[in-house]
Amino acid sequence: MRLKSRLCLLLPCLVLAVSGARAADDDETALLLSKRAHQSLVEGEHEDALRRYRTIAKLYPRTDRAADAWWQIARLENHLDDKQAAFDALQVLITSHAGHFEKAHAEQLGLARSMMDAEEQRQRRRGLEPARSKALNEAEQEMLAGMLQTIIRNGPQSEVARQAHYDFALMLERAGKLPQALLMHEEFVEAHTDHELADDAACQIAYIRYKQWKTMKSAAPRQAAAARDALVWFLARYPQSERAALARSCLAELRLSEQKELESLARYYEGQGKPDAAAVYWRELALKFPELAVADKVLREKIAGAVDPVPQAGAVGPARAEKEP
Repeated sequence: MRLKSRLCLLLPCLVLAVSGARAADDDETALLLSKRAHQSLVEGEHEDALRRYRTIAKLYPRTDRAADAWWQIARLENHLDDKQAAFDALQVLITSHAGHFEKAHAEQLGLARSMMDAEEQRQRRRGLEPARSKALNEAEQEMLAGMLQTIIRNGPQSEVARQAHYDFALMLERAGKLPQALLMHEEFVEAHTDHELADDAACQIAYIRYKQWKTMKSAAPRQAAAARDALVWFLARYPQSERAALARSCLAELRLSEQKELESLARYYEGQGKPDAAAVYWRELALKFPELAVADKVLREKIAGAVDPVPQAGAVGPARAEKEP
């Protein structure tokens, strides 16, 4: 009985001793792996270092050693130009290692932006060296979109997520996906009205509308109206924006084009001997561009002839013909 009691007392001590020995062995193994990984890194053997850091992360998950290893993995994968693997390593830090969220979240945005900046530089080079510069393919665009969406989901109310939202809209715009870009910019303005990028997003909405009209010109009255409304709204909402000058320039071009279009139609119908049809467009010119009646004598006469005369005071309804005696 005494022997059994002594064994019961000794057993926890033995377990602790074995655990301690195992922990010491683990620490020694981890330290050895870390030293070898660092040595590979110093010697420029990046793939070998990457393999060793991944071994550390796998053997000692959710430990400080693993967190340090994941940071090294993210840096190495980025250096080796595997952006997705680098992004995924940062995602592990966000989801599995408390205390690393903010830094890893910001690093994810920096990684996505580096891809966007590289693509912008390629687009510029394509103008000079089209044969030597390649755009992002569809798979790369989807990868970048997935990264930005993940950043937004990781911290929807964070400043990093707001920046990613705006960048996502820009990425879609550069990829030629204008309807999706418009939607993202509109969502940004609605959700973050007072953000420092809100005026940029609002200006991009107007500028996209303007470009849609620009590609179609006179055959697109609906696009012209959408562009005009967006430009006017932007200038009314953000009159002090640094991009207000661009918006005013676009609006002036749009109005001048619309004026010339109406005047051209009016003169066309005059030339066809259809004064009533011409009068419709002269009246529209008078309503939309009243300043023309002051600036141009010929147009003033045309417009004056097309506008209905003002009824005399006291007259109500159409004039009646006098009865014959």
